[in-house]
Amino acid sequence: MNQKRKYAKFLLEGCLNLTKNSKLFIIGIDLITDFIDLVIDEAHALGITEIKTLISSPEKQKELYLNNSLDIILESPLISKTMYNDLAKEGYAFLMLSSPLPGYFNEVSPEILNAVAQKQMESIKEYRHYQNKGLIKWNISAVPNPFWAESLDNITIDKLWDLIFDICLINTPNPRLAWDQKISKLSKRAKYLNELHITKLIYKNNLGTNLEIGLPPNYLFASAESQNLVNMPTEEVFTSPDRLKINGIVYSSKVLIHNDNVIEDFYLEFKDGRIINYDAKKGKDILKGIIETDEGSHYLGEVALVDFSSPISNTNVLFKNTLYDENASCHLAIGASFAECIQDGLEKTTEELLDLGLNYSSEHVDFFIGTSDLSVIAHLQNGQEVVIMENGNFVEG
Repeated sequence: MNQKRKYAKFLLEGCLNLTKNSKLFIIGIDLITDFIDLVIDEAHALGITEIKTLISSPEKQKELYLNNSLDIILESPLISKTMYNDLAKEGYAFLMLSSPLPGYFNEVSPEILNAVAQKQMESIKEYRHYQNKGLIKWNISAVPNPFWAESLDNITIDKLWDLIFDICLINTPNPRLAWDQKISKLSKRAKYLNELHITKLIYKNNLGTNLEIGLPPNYLFASAESQNLVNMPTEEVFTSPDRLKINGIVYSSKVLIHNDNVIEDFYLEFKDGRIINYDAKKGKDILKGIIETDEGSHYLGEVALVDFSSPISNTNVLFKNTLYDENASCHLAIGASFAECIQDGLEKTTEELLDLGLNYSSEHVDFFIGTSDLSVIAHLQNGQEVVIMENGNFVEG
């Protein structure tokens, strides 16, 4: 079995844990149809017969954006994602194949891109409910395309595939076993952080980050689960902060690619949880569009801790893909919280979660803050302080 087919098989069996009775929905772009065909072949081999696809054309989307009014663009079937809602209700597993095109939409105005992104997010609220409550299986994994490879420094598409196979442990004899072992380590790390009873985390580094993040009293750090690996790869332990207890300033440490547009060298300043100031050397209009999506997008929804010496970071490659770059670096996310990150959260209503300090938004955008000199200090309920991270890496308890 070649490595691409092995990867396709692993996404279905190792990440989504599918069987012959499963239903599968595959989302991707037309530049990766060869790989999508491999996934479909492997799904058929599993006995899966109910398979649907949504394959978009970036070229057609770009033409739509450049040659039409915003009203026409927003009504176009080329940007519609409403089928997500129906398929979530029907119990389909979602396989989202991320294949970035960094800078591809640079000619399109940020106003159009932000409006499209907001329309798409608003149109899939039912799907997001199923996703956030753990009612469906889903996974997002990366697939190379020539444009993505060309945007990276000295990386051919074959080299990019090899990096993905290494990072995702496809080159091991048994990727599923290898990931079980990694997840066990991450689960122990999350358990340790939960047992500390943290009230707040203090982040500092030489970029200028000096940020205090309060946690809800019943916070839960979580990590990937073997039954459904939602991100491939994953190196993080994560929780949701108290959205109203964040103060200070944080600087990005990596380029952020959002909807294939670049945001570079930016900072966010917080007071009582709300973003009160921000700037970027490049892509400020895109950043503004993220922050102004809705009320909740002015607050944070995720705190994720990742070793600076993670396998992805050690490649010294800036992947220009959030899925990979977020797992090379500590990161935060603007927007929606995770219900699973507070005790009994999956059983609570949105209003109850808001009362407990979690955030609600149609947006969720990760950005990267980890550096080789980052320190993270935890303040505990008993008044003690514990160093969680030093020089960018975990100090294990």
